[in-house]
This record gives sequence, C-alpha cells and structure tokens, in this order.
Amino acid sequence: MVKEEDGDASADSMLENGTGEDDSGDDVEYLQTNSLLPKNKSNGIDHGFSERVGQLTTKMSKKQLRTKRKAVAHPKELGNVSQAKCKKPNIDKRKPPTLEEINELKETRNLFHSNLFRLQIKELLTELKVKDKYTNYITNWLEHFNEFLSSLETSALKEDMNNLEWLKNSPLKFPLSLRNLRLQQQKVFQFQFIKPKVSPFLIGAAATQTLIGPKLNIDICIPMPEECFQKENYLNLIYDQKRAYYLTYIGNQLLSCKQFGKELSTDVLKFTYCNNNPLKPVLEITPTSFIGYSGSKKSNISKKLCLRLFVAAEESTFKLNRFVPWNNNLRASIFGDDDAESLPLATPHYNANVLFDLTMQRNQQLLHEIFDERINFQEGLILLKIWLRQREFDNGFKGLSPYLLAMFAAYLYKQRKLHINMSSYQVARTIWNQLAYSAWDEDGNGISLSDNSIDLSNQPTLEQFHTYYEVVFIDVTGFCNIAANLDRELYRRIRLEAKIAVDLLNDMKINSFQMLFMTQFPLYSQFDHLLKINKRDVVEQIIEMHVAPADKYDFGGYTYPLLLKVVVSILLRKGLGERVRAILPLEQPLDPWNCTEKPPDNGRYCHLGIVLNPDKAFEVLEKGPESIAECSDEFRKFWGNKAQLRRFQDGSITESVVWAATSDSLWKRRLVVQSIVTHLLQHHFQLEEKDFDYVAGELDISYRLTPIFKTDKMPEKFKVSQDVDAEDTSLNVIRNFDDLARKLHALNDLPLEIVSISGTSPVFRYCEPVPILPQARMIGEKMYAMQVQRGVIQLGLSGKWPSELAALRALKVAFYIQIAQLLNEKYKLHTKLTYNGIMVLKQGYCFAIEIAHPKEVALLKKEKSERGITQYVDCEASIALEKHHYILPKITGVLHALYQQHNSFGGTVMIAKRWLSTQLIDTNLWPEECTELLIASQYLKTPAQHIPCSPQTGFIRFLQLLRNTDWRSEIFVVNFNNSMDENAIADLEHRFSTERDTFPPLCIATSFDQQHIGRLWSSSRKPNVNVLARVTILAHHTLEIIETSMLSQTEPIKPGRIFIAPNTGYDLVIQLKPDMVPNSWAHEFGSSFTARSKPNWRLPLADSKFVSKVIEKLRDAYSDFAAFFYNPHGGKEIALIWKPNIEAERDFKVNEVNGCALSSQNKQKVVVRKEILIEDYKFILKDLYMRIGTVDEIKSASLDANQGFSEAGKSRYFSKPQTFGPLATKLKKIKKTTKNTKKMLSKKNAVKSSTSKLTTSKKLHKKSKAHKVANKR
Repeated sequence: MVKEEDGDASADSMLENGTGEDDSGDDVEYLQTNSLLPKNKSNGIDHGFSERVGQLTTKMSKKQLRTKRKAVAHPKELGNVSQAKCKKPNIDKRKPPTLEEINELKETRNLFHSNLFRLQIKELLTELKVKDKYTNYITNWLEHFNEFLSSLETSALKEDMNNLEWLKNSPLKFPLSLRNLRLQQQKVFQFQFIKPKVSPFLIGAAATQTLIGPKLNIDICIPMPEECFQKENYLNLIYDQKRAYYLTYIGNQLLSCKQFGKELSTDVLKFTYCNNNPLKPVLEITPTSFIGYSGSKKSNISKKLCLRLFVAAEESTFKLNRFVPWNNNLRASIFGDDDAESLPLATPHYNANVLFDLTMQRNQQLLHEIFDERINFQEGLILLKIWLRQREFDNGFKGLSPYLLAMFAAYLYKQRKLHINMSSYQVARTIWNQLAYSAWDEDGNGISLSDNSIDLSNQPTLEQFHTYYEVVFIDVTGFCNIAANLDRELYRRIRLEAKIAVDLLNDMKINSFQMLFMTQFPLYSQFDHLLKINKRDVVEQIIEMHVAPADKYDFGGYTYPLLLKVVVSILLRKGLGERVRAILPLEQPLDPWNCTEKPPDNGRYCHLGIVLNPDKAFEVLEKGPESIAECSDEFRKFWGNKAQLRRFQDGSITESVVWAATSDSLWKRRLVVQSIVTHLLQHHFQLEEKDFDYVAGELDISYRLTPIFKTDKMPEKFKVSQDVDAEDTSLNVIRNFDDLARKLHALNDLPLEIVSISGTSPVFRYCEPVPILPQARMIGEKMYAMQVQRGVIQLGLSGKWPSELAALRALKVAFYIQIAQLLNEKYKLHTKLTYNGIMVLKQGYCFAIEIAHPKEVALLKKEKSERGITQYVDCEASIALEKHHYILPKITGVLHALYQQHNSFGGTVMIAKRWLSTQLIDTNLWPEECTELLIASQYLKTPAQHIPCSPQTGFIRFLQLLRNTDWRSEIFVVNFNNSMDENAIADLEHRFSTERDTFPPLCIATSFDQQHIGRLWSSSRKPNVNVLARVTILAHHTLEIIETSMLSQTEPIKPGRIFIAPNTGYDLVIQLKPDMVPNSWAHEFGSSFTARSKPNWRLPLADSKFVSKVIEKLRDAYSDFAAFFYNPHGGKEIALIWKPNIEAERDFKVNEVNGCALSSQNKQKVVVRKEILIEDYKFILKDLYMRIGTVDEIKSASLDANQGFSEAGKSRYFSKPQTFGPLATKLKKIKKTTKNTKKMLSKKNAVKSSTSKLTTSKKLHKKSKAHKVANKR
C-alpha cells in the first residue's frame, strides 16, 4: 500500500510540475546533456540517481558489456563502428529514470542546501526506522493483551471504594493519592470492574508510526465502559479515582495471567504519571516473553521497548458540554473550604484534562486518517520530534507534547497547507514555518480542528476559550482545548525556535542539519539565571497565603502549576518586565515507581529558568510614575521599601528603584535581576534567602581577584577594589596601552613614523582569566612583573631595510634603543631593552613592544635549493612570526569587537581558560587561542536570540561543544564579518574531508589565515589526539556535575568541584617549592594533590616564565617517556603519566639513550629505567622541586608537613628536596646511619662539654668566693 501511495504522489507531482510520462525520456536526455544527471559516482557526489543508474547498468545485456570491453581493448578498430552506432536512434536500451527520481533531483536543487543535506536527512530517518522484530512484537503483544481482556469477567457486585477485597489482597498499591494532593474524600462511591467493550488500541507515537528511541514507548489505550460510572461521577475526582482503580485491577489480573507467563511479575510493572499529571497514572510494563511468541531474545526487547497502559472513558460516558471551561466540577468541600455561601468557581484546566480522555478515540481517528500509509508525513513528524526532544520542550506537565505536534500537522492538512505529495523535509519545513508565525496565545487567533458547520449546544467559541486558557488549540469535537496545559512563555519560546529553524534552513553558509537535529540543546543551558524553590514548607506557605481559591480548584490540588502561576504570572513577569525575554518552567519527567510502592508526592517544587534581555537586563534604575500619578501608590506597594522619590536631570520627580550604582563593575550589574527577584520574594512572599536558591554567576568567581591578596596594602595611586575581577582590570590595561600608543605616535624624532600599534595579548581581547594588577616595578636596572602585555608596532615604508636577517634585526634593536631613549626623555617612562623588543613600565603595568616588518618574514622563508635557486618556503619560524605580527592583531581586533557586541564572550573565555588550567591543561598542550576561537565560533553561529547574557551559561555550552564534537570529522570555520563566501567554505570543508590526515587533530580556520588556513592555530602536537580525548572526558564529567546541581532539588553549584583537577590516573607527582612559584591573583580553589600553603606574592623578573620554560625542557627531552601536566596559574605541582610502552626493549642508538640502561636479557637492547628518569628530572628541576612521589605519598606528606610546621610555628617550606619510592628507602637507610653516627659524636661532645663546663663553673665559684672575702676585709 505504501508503493501505491508513492505512485499517487508521483502522479500529483507530474500535474504540479507540468510533466507527463511520455516526455520522461526527453527529461533524461536534457539532464544528461546539461550534466545534471551523473553517469557514475567517481566524483564522490551522489545526486540521488546513482542507485537507479547502478540498477540500470546491471540490467544491461552481456552483449553490450562485451562491446564495451572490446572498445576499451581496441579503440582504433572499433572507432568507426561506435560512430556508426551513435548515429542510430534509440540505441540505448536502458530505462530512463522515473519521474520520482527527477522530482527528487529538482527538490534537492530547489529546497536543500546541497545533496549532502538531503543524504543526511535520509540517513537519519533510516537509522531511526523501527526494526521489524519490534513491530512484530508489538502487534503480537497487543493481540494477546486483547485476548487477555476478553477473558476477564465482569465483577459480580459493586463494592465500596474503602472495602475492595481484590485491592486488599493485591500486591499493587493504588497509584492515586488524595493525601498528596491535600484533598478530602467527601463521598464514598462504589466501583465495579466491567469488561471493556472496545478493543484496546494504540495511541501516540505508536499509532502514527513515529516512534523514536533510545527507548520506544508504546502507548495503549484501554476504553473504560460507561457502565462503570454512575450519576455525578464527574464531580470531585471520582472519575479520576475510578480510572485509577480500573488500571490497578487490570495490572493485578496481569500478574495471574497464564498467557504472559511467570516472568510478568511485580518487578516488571511500574506506575508513572502521564506528563507528570498526578491525576493520570499510567502502568508501565517491561516486555517479557509470552505464549505463542518466538521472536528475538527477551533482553533485547526489554531494553528497547516499554509498554504503557492508559485508561480513558468512552466519549458517551458523560456529556461533553458538562466540561465547558466555565463549569465547576470540583467543589470547595474536598479542599476543606466552606462552599455554602459562595458560587462554584470554574475549573477549566481540570475540565480539559477529563475531556482529553473522553475525546481520545475521535482525535485518534483523525490522526489515523492522516498519518496511516503516508510515510512522508510520518518522517516529517519524526524530524520535528527529534528537533523538539533535543531542546527538551516536550518535558512535563507544561511542555508541548508530540501529540500536540501531530494534531497541528493534522490541522495544517485540513487547511491544505500540507499535501500528500510533499516530502518529509517539506512537511517539517512547512510546520516550522506555520508554527513560527502562529498566535495561539492571542485573543481570537487560536486554532480549531472542529467543523463549525455542526452547531452543538453549549459549544464554546474561541473567544470564550481565550478567556480561560493562555494557549488555545481546539480538537475535533470543539469542546477540548488540547493545549490547555501548555505554558504561554514556553509556547512563545517554541515559536521563536521554529522561526530560527527556518532561518537556519535558509542560511547557505552553515550546516543546519547539525544544529537542528544532531546538537543537544538542553533546556537548562538556554537560561541565564535559574530560580529554585524546593523546600516543602516554603511551598506550602506560598500556596496557603498567596494562591487564590479559583486556581487551587482549577488544577485539582496539583501544586506545580499553582506555583508557576502565582510566582511567574503574578509576580516575576510584572517585576522583571522588559529585563527578561522569557521565564520558562524547568520540569523534569518523574521516574516510574514500583507498583508495590505508594505514589510519590510530586510537583512540590518550582524551577524557573530566566532568559535575560541584554538591552535592558543590566539597567540599575527602575523608573516609575510621577509622585502625583494615580498609579504611584500601586508602584510603592509593589516595590515596598525599595521605592523612593528621585529627581532627575530633566526636572521630573518620579517614583524609582535603584538596584546598583552606575559605577559598579559589570559582574555586579549582571546580578541586578537576581537582586530584583530576591527582593520580590522577600517582600511579597515573606521568604528569606535560605528559603530558595538562585543560580547565577557562581562560576564567575574563577576570574575574580583572590580574597587572600589584600588590595588595601597597595600604593594609593594604584589601588583597586577588593572585589575586582579580570574583566575590570582588562579595561584599565587597555586604557593605559591606548595612552602609551598615543605617546608612541607622538615620537616625531624617529627616522620612520609609527603607522600602527596593536595589542596581541589576551587582555586586549578581554580573554585574560587572571586579574592584572598594577604591581610591576623597576628595582635597580631590573624590571619585575607578574604579567607582561605584548604589542606590535608597524613602521612606515622604506626601501633602506637590509636584505640580511641579522642586519635587519640589528636595525630593529637600534630602533628599540632610540624609542626607549625618547620615552624616557619625553615622558619619564622606565624602559628595558631586550633583543626581541622593548619593555615599558607605565602606571604599574609592563608592556612589551615589538616591531613588525614584512621583510623579516620573507627572509625567514628564504632558502636555496639544491640547484642554487633562491626560493621562499614556509617554515615553522616564519609561520609563527607571521601569526604573531600580522594575523594575531587582526584576531585581537575582531574578538574585541565581538566582546563589545556580546559582553558575555569575555567572561565565557575566562571561565573556560581557568577550567582548562585547573585541569592541568596548560597553553603548551592546548593553545589559548584555540579556546578563544572555539567560543567565538559558537557566538558567531548561534542566532542572536540564543546568545547567552551570562558567562556561566556560555561556559556550559562550551563544555557541551567539547563533549559532543567529533574531532575527526569536524572543522571549525570562524567566519569573521562573513568575509568567506559559501563557495570558499564548501571548498575548505571538501578539502578537509578528503585530506584529513594533513590537518591537525583540532582544526580551526578563520577568515584571516590566508594560505595557512586550518593549520595556523593548532598543530599535530598542540593539542594532540590524547589531549583532545582527555579534555572531552573532563568536559563530560564536569557537565554531569553541573547538570545534577542545576536539576536537583537539594544540591547547589559548588565551583570547587569543577575547578579542582581529579588526582586519579597520574603515576608521579613533582611538588614544587611554594616560595619558588608565585601565586596567581585569580581565585584559588586548592589542589587535590597537596595541602594549601602560604601564598607567595613575590614578583618574578618580567617575562621570565621560569616554571613554564622548565616544563617545556622536560617535554622536549622526555616526551617519548612521559606526559607532563601543569597548572600555569600558580600551580604548585607537576603531574606525570608514563607512556604505555615505556618498559619495552628498544634498539641501542647513541642519540636515544636518555634514561636507558642495558637490558638484562638482551645486551644489544636497552630498557628505560624510571629511577634514572627521576634522577634526570631532579637534575633539571634542581632547587625548584620539593618532593617527588606518588599521589598518595605527596598528599600525605604535605598534610603531615603542614600540620607539623603549624604546631611548631616554623616555616612551611622544606630547605631540602624529598623523594619517595625505592630510591627514598635507600636514602633513608643512609640517613639513619649518618644520624646514628652523629648521635654518637654528639654524645661524646656533650660529655666533653659537660666536664669542661663543670670545671669552669668551679673556678668561677672559687673566684667569686675570694672576691667576696676581699670585699669584707
């Protein structure tokens, strides 16, 4: 039947495209002559016809193949014959391509970016196709389940709900708890099980054949006969309770059913809630083998499938107009309220939930008519469901369910927006387009599937639906709003996402397939801030004091939507206004519980994600009405003691609220929204800060000034505030550098004028994670500085520069001398000359300036060939110089501009760099430019509405990029200013895929790379494959910590867990002396290797980089034996991992004997000895190291040493280095013998000294006596 439908689609497409079957041969000839129909796949591009052409060539006769072979073997002999054959008409007996293939080619050319995009979608749908063994199992299981229901007998008597004997004897617990809902049972009703009259049927994804993994949920609806209900059972949750009893009875009977075997036990039966709704329990069954089924193994089926039983009453059970929005079906008495005096309040949301069950069959019949046997509609809905799931918009009570999406597709089909001849891509694109410009939340703009020609009594109008619901989408019956529970803010966000999806499809420069379908975009990573109210007593307090009775009745006591309504709609939306783009619920699906357990108390929490508006969020002033206005009293009442009268420069006097000072740093202004939310919760709900959690900027502390360093001891002219961060100090550095640039431009006595001055250090891109304080100083003729900021000078053109490299560099030194003299004479600036430039001390900052000349790069490239011909070839030195002098200044400029456009970019890079450094990944393993460009590529590819305002959110997305990227197959193209057109990007990507081994493991290309594109910012060693794998694992682990912290109801984010490297997996640790390694000014989180030590704030020599140079020596000499890891931001240890093949025997080579000794088994081979390597490390490190040992040894020794020294009050530092392991034991023995000999000598000396002291004391005593006698006389 599917083939027949495809044939119909082809016929419709013929009429639409104006083609017929008769002219299909002409189409083929036209396509072949215009090179649109490929004849082979040699070029590696498949236009959609290659499979058909392959089939046609296999059907060619053997005679034709023989003539082809002869033509290849004897081209001259058969030349005339072939020409004669060409003149004959219709000599090619191959069948022309079908019209379906021609339409596929036209679709590819008109709709898709490329043939690759179409193939990607085709491959994705193929991967998601459900295997036949699963569909067969579902069909067979449903048949057996139908037989099981038919075999059940109707209960003989009606029993009171409190005295159900079968429930008392059953191991299953009743899955609906009125106690959890804080409701009271007012009336005792009777329950009787009556066998279903209608067979169970599939609903949801299984019915529309749009199942997607990883686990396939098969939803089965069991119609509940109307005889099960009595008069007024629609009131006070009686319907919901009977529905739950009916489900429990069926589950209990399943346990004793012979058809499903003994494997069907309470272990495989679980209850859960449908969309987290506590009034709708669902029975989950893990698949087991049953009688008559001989399919695949049970273990595979149970891992892949999950059967869910859903009970719904028949439509004829109650009149639909009983559940119109303005009716009340929950009396106040079940909530413990007195309802004698007041009129019943409307319960529209509860009514809609009941109507959802009653209208299930009719709505499912509509979906059956539209989706059955239409593979294009099914695949289009699958694409939409993947897109929805990747963004987690389908979770929970307030989410947009895939069922609602399928109903929207049915609506578009009835409106003739979707046609049966559309492809799956066209179906998905049309639904996105229609969803993007929908307005279900606006009065009168809701949509309806109902046929208005039939006038039903008491049927509500769209305007009436909009009065009671935020979002309106009416079903087939005209009574049920299937979007009743959909959150308005979430709907608007989904509408925005749909518009972004259409824009991505229209953008030819990016691979939209990856961003739409493959990239995970969890809901929590879309928020800038997160509000969490988790404490049950706080929730009870809010509901009791601030929830209106109408809302409490409306949701049947379910707490979650009540909290959302009172917190979001009433409070936060009014208080935040234009500061936020969206306030979205962050709801997690409830885990199923065992059928023998009581139902959990669900929904007593409120998690809200806040998406900031970057144009308004950081404003420090909330300006209200004038003092004489009528609404001023309401303003003061809403804001409480924060509201105050203020006079402004324009003369107006208005009510206003001030949240921060205009001079405050940016990180404080980023938390203005947090201050507003905190004040509103305290003022209106009487909550304290401990009653709720607000997640915002916890990780920003990583680039803030450490509190250990006290700024009040700094000189007065250089003093900064104690709570300063790297973002603030970067601005001060840039201002001083700009002032220095003006002074350099004013040096008119130079032979050549200075044309341009550009900064190249990360601080000029707002990417330096360590605060830069004005602490640099000149002591004698030496300059001391913690950090040095680099810049590049370009001089005016001149033809007098020498053509020799040494002479050119000597001339540059002469320029440095003259510039230093002029700066000293005119501006009294301290300078220090180096061979590579000049260091200038200005206002406590140290700047290193270099002169760039293009001739120097050319001379580095210059070399002579074997024939003596001069040629210019790129070498490592020339590429590095060109990158530093010419390309890096351009990158600095565009990244600075990107920060000015999105100020969260700088903070994101700072957190990412700090995270990498604390994980012992230094810049020699992972160049810092790679981090900056990776994050820049994210910002440039991300739509403007998705760019985060919070650096913390940007860092989470960076971790997701590291975790999800396939480094082998992905290239990062950073297209600044869109200077690379789509053809250049396509050529680069094609070259990358065909010549992958010539590119580095991490491939980054920018629009400034010129001929070095893809190979400039990284190399085969920086970072290598092992480092990439290590960073991927670390990102995955860090994301797990962040996700559990943000989504849990108890655990807040602790930066220490993220910014402390794990100490597992390292073979050796070298602890450095704390007094030899200066501390970083950034916030320190401690170390997992050693205990905290006394901070060292001594300034090193400017640009010395002593520790990093020593580690680089270790890597250069011993990279074949071990990998070295170090924290460049004040790390006090070097971690080491031995290479896996270190103990293997090697051939003896004179230049490769480091750390080797002759093998005991083969004298012609050498073996690496770790003891020798350790001695070599000691020699290189000399007085820099303090201990060498395993992780446990270093940790315990450092703890003991700190404790001992703190008790004794002595210095924390060891004067001599210590070692551990086998060498240490030998040294200890030697030390013991020396100590014993010293003790013996000391005892002898002590005896001698004691005897000498005694004799001297006796003599002195005699002299004193004689002196006293003389005085008496």
